[in-house]
Amino acid sequence: MNPDRELEKKLEGPYVGPGPAPKRWGRMDAMSRLAVLYVGQALQTAGLLEKETGKVVKDKIVGLVAGTQYGCLVTDLDFIETLNEGIAMASPLLFSYTLPNTALAEAATQFGLTGPVYAIFNEHAYEEAQKEAQRWLLDKLGPNIMVAGELDIPPDGMESGHLKAKFIVLQT
Repeated sequence: MNPDRELEKKLEGPYVGPGPAPKRWGRMDAMSRLAVLYVGQALQTAGLLEKETGKVVKDKIVGLVAGTQYGCLVTDLDFIETLNEGIAMASPLLFSYTLPNTALAEAATQFGLTGPVYAIFNEHAYEEAQKEAQRWLLDKLGPNIMVAGELDIPPDGMESGHLKAKFIVLQT
């Protein structure tokens, strides 16, 4: 089976990530679901999630930065499509996901991250996100754990049309 199709099926179905299912899982756009699944997987692999709550271990300040080439363009285009029948038909649900940081905020909320959380746009998304996370780890007043990665869903017809979601936990 096509790996992108496997991932799409995982995103369309019930929550299969660590911890309890997000309350908004059924309403989340694909980018947010992707972020929640893969950020959760990285945190779980690093042993940073409490078994009972699915949240980051208490007293840990964890930040999240993801590189992206397209941001939430797929969701933006879906939102614009809802405008075809007039402004009254615009989807308020899709509108709430038309910022590239929203997907990361969903993951941060799900796992109780309290450090900096944001997206950066770069052609070398994964590498640049790691560099950005390392800068935070050098700051003595900053977090001592950062999740860094790449998150992309290219619009249909783009040359590099593969879903990308990969995260790593970096610590001081």
